[in-house]
Amino acid sequence: RVSGFTLIEVLIVVLVMGVLFGTGLSVYSGVTRDSQLRTRTDELTSFFAACRHRALLRRTPVKFIYDNGILGTDQSHNLRQRISEIDSQFAAETFNNLSVDRTGIFMQNGQPVNQLLLPVELPGGHFSYITIGL
Repeated sequence: RVSGFTLIEVLIVVLVMGVLFGTGLSVYSGVTRDSQLRTRTDELTSFFAACRHRALLRRTPVKFIYDNGILGTDQSHNLRQRISEIDSQFAAETFNNLSVDRTGIFMQNGQPVNQLLLPVELPGGHFSYITIGL
């Protein structure tokens, strides 16, 4: 009498392992994507908070300038943020019309705004939106 596993038993185990691995991988990629979105949102929120602080501290308006994937201000070369996940044309239209007045209110095209909805491209070609509170 020979003991061991049949070919069908081995194939079933391999199939179950493949399904579990695929499920785990998709869950992991979702967690990674959420983490990337949170990180980018936190970075941009901090950047805009620093710009508001500068406008209030110096009591002077701060205008945003987007050029070649980098968001900066007209006041300081130290306040810069690389934004490569956002479409260049959309970013130029959004950020070049954005400013902070000397009282700390964000203005876009002359109208006060308190949040921005930005489309971002994540690794793997996935698109999502992040909301930045101003």
